Amino acid sequence: MTFLNRTGLAKLGGKPVQGAILFASSPAEYGVPLAEPEIVAMQLLSRRSLELAGLAKNDRVLFAINHDGSPSVGLLAQAAAPMVSSTSVTSPRGRLRLLSTVRTLKPNVLVTTPCGAADFLARLYMEFNVDPVELNLTKIILVGEIASPGVRKRIAKEFEADLSEVYCDPVFGAALAARRSGNWELADENALAIGALASDDILSEGLSADGELLLRPTWSAAMSNSVIRTGHVIKGDTADAGLFNHTVGDHVLARGQSVSLPLIRRQLALIDGISRWTLTIDRGDRTLDNLVLTVAFDRETLVSNPMWKGRIQQSLSAATQVHVEVKTEFLSSDQAKEREVVVDLRGHHLGVKRA
Repeated sequence: MTFLNRTGLAKLGGKPVQGAILFASSPAEYGVPLAEPEIVAMQLLSRRSLELAGLAKNDRVLFAINHDGSPSVGLLAQAAAPMVSSTSVTSPRGRLRLLSTVRTLKPNVLVTTPCGAADFLARLYMEFNVDPVELNLTKIILVGEIASPGVRKRIAKEFEADLSEVYCDPVFGAALAARRSGNWELADENALAIGALASDDILSEGLSADGELLLRPTWSAAMSNSVIRTGHVIKGDTADAGLFNHTVGDHVLARGQSVSLPLIRRQLALIDGISRWTLTIDRGDRTLDNLVLTVAFDRETLVSNPMWKGRIQQSLSAATQVHVEVKTEFLSSDQAKEREVVVDLRGHHLGVKRA
């Protein structure tokens, strides 16, 4: 059994296979092919998880989420389609567009992230002057983020909706577990396990221990002998967070997306004069995560140079879909003790090194 993380997947160099879909991060960092029978098997697991989350045949479902596995949101909708009245997909970006879509399609189920739901709720009140209950969303399914304390209860109360949660893996986007009330339930007991952070050891089959969630993609022939570290960590009580309440490794979860530190590192290495960079993630009392990259230059003339700042902004756009604000400062190269620093003021990310 081979233990891999997502950086390890990138090193495998997934190749296109005729008749298969290549599941890749966005921007592409790795690729894992799935043929049609494998996709069907993955969809059956996802359908079971959505059933556990409370989807029923009369439901009209709107998926308003992004995912790292590029085709996965559409495939998740396909998994739901046979068991519900109607299924649709929209971008979570642009709350006014989301409101317009809800009013046009009239779903009673919204699948979105905790922060996305909280931000939508806040804007309904403050900007759109709309009572959330008027939208007739009787069910809300949360997926893809570590929720802020109390946000789940607030969403359920303000929309007057039944709230449940689904866990989707970060590689394929398959829905593998659900919580409607009480404990999490697995669609397949073999698909997830708990592993040690600092060693290639499985601590628990299923979800009965603290540690890192391990993905065992039983539906993938290419990954049949591999265990994939998700970077998602269960540590203590997760009741107010989701299935996991921390992350670890080279990918930081922000705004429902995995921000790849190796891709940022690769892009910034092309720019001269950088002595250190610090990525700071904060949520505070806001509904959405805020990301700031502070770049320290070893030449003072570069600190206020708009062309250099523009190059950094473009480099970040090539590394992540998530908006990152850029700030600059002066720091000589001999003062920089660490070249790369990640500061998560939310307390979610435990560190890049699992040890």
